Amino acid sequence: MQEEAIKANGGCLCGKVRYEAEVFIKSGYYCHCAICQQASGHAGEVGVPVKIGSLVFTDGEPTYYTSSEFGKRGFCAHCGTKLIWRASNEELDWATNVNAGSLDNRRDVQLTRHIYVDTQMPWNQMSDDLPRFAESDMEAVMEMWMKERGAEPLRSK
Repeated sequence: MQEEAIKANGGCLCGKVRYEAEVFIKSGYYCHCAICQQASGHAGEVGVPVKIGSLVFTDGEPTYYTSSEFGKRGFCAHCGTKLIWRASNEELDWATNVNAGSLDNRRDVQLTRHIYVDTQMPWNQMSDDLPRFAESDMEAVMEMWMKERGAEPLRSK
């Protein structure tokens, strides 16, 4: 069953960048990849998927850093708050997500899985029973996410 997206607001610590979006609040995930570790300065990041086409910045705009061939990370240039991961092309828009901590209703976020656990920091042990996926599982995870979010399946080129 596909989760219904809900309207949510969020923004940075200093308030210079604010957004509204429809998010899949019950589909949060913890990413343990090396890029998320380095970008956050922590053991990883918690992302909340955004419904395609629903994200609007209501105050200010984030500054973006291209962190991989697939996407870029948006942050407040004033206070440094990490706000968003955005796809580098429209075909991957379904993967856009906001950082859970930037949501005004962040307490409502529900985690559903851990990804890239093969690069998880050994000192960051999770005590939940959520499914865990390694890099080798990510193609199947992406297909599952696309189905959950109502996006078209990936096609091999």
